[in-house]
Amino acid sequence: MRETDVFSEIWTFFCQHCSHIWQDEYEAHHLDDGHGGDTVSWRYRGLHSMPPWAHATCVNCEPGMVKVMPALPRQP
Repeated sequence: MRETDVFSEIWTFFCQHCSHIWQDEYEAHHLDDGHGGDTVSWRYRGLHSMPPWAHATCVNCEPGMVKVMPALPRQP
């Protein structure tokens, strides 16, 4: 596999328990499998991570009632 594209994305999170809203930046690394397929790996703060929507937890109250909004491309 070889890396083809890296995108910085801003994800917005909304806690349905305490109404806290915050944003985090993730990098989406799109990998070409050599057979026309595309695999995405994720990085958060430089470290490999799960996708932003997986296991989202509120940074304010910590319940698992977080809604993840669609990503926005990072503006230069």
